[in-house]
Amino acid sequence: MTRNNNVSNRIAVFLLMLLTASFILLPGCSGSKGDASAVREDLESMRYVELDSATEAEIESILSDQGKEYFEMFLAKAGEFEYELTDSREAESGDGTIITVQIKTYDFASEYLRSWSEFLEKNGSEAAENRTESGDEPEPEYDQAELYETLFKNLSSAKDKSYITETEIHCAESEDGSWHTDAKTNTAVKNAILGGMLNEIASLAGVSY
Repeated sequence: MTRNNNVSNRIAVFLLMLLTASFILLPGCSGSKGDASAVREDLESMRYVELDSATEAEIESILSDQGKEYFEMFLAKAGEFEYELTDSREAESGDGTIITVQIKTYDFASEYLRSWSEFLEKNGSEAAENRTESGDEPEPEYDQAELYETLFKNLSSAKDKSYITETEIHCAESEDGSWHTDAKTNTAVKNAILGGMLNEIASLAGVSY
């Protein structure tokens, strides 16, 4: 079981790095019309994902052409989130404003857990069939490409926007009067846009992001 956990943790950590890297290079915006305008502009920019060269290389090396198509479909679907600014208050530090945003999107977290559970169950059954006569269970060999392709296929097929959560975005005004937000670096915002999936992956891997 320990060996299984070690392997599954490595896969989960890589997947977490892949998804967070996908959102790190999103273009940021600044609003000259106030904090709410800046939040809307940054959230709109987060509908479109830019991958860095390292992430693209990883995807190229792991996924088949079909898998890459599923991945692109998933990224497009992740950009279909809906949002509403529900509250605004002064930051406790006195530096800017805290905007509460309600985000509604697909329940990617449930699709991730379902895909992972099915994958482990399948590989566990195959491992049981391959036990030696002495009863020893061999080291499991996980096909990461199969897992990612199945996962992105399921994620891209999500139909209902049943994931709803609230998150906070910090806005600050620069000396030139323009407003800037922390949306593009805010892990809670990324997790909300990805339907709670980042939290589930981090929990499985036992790491923070």
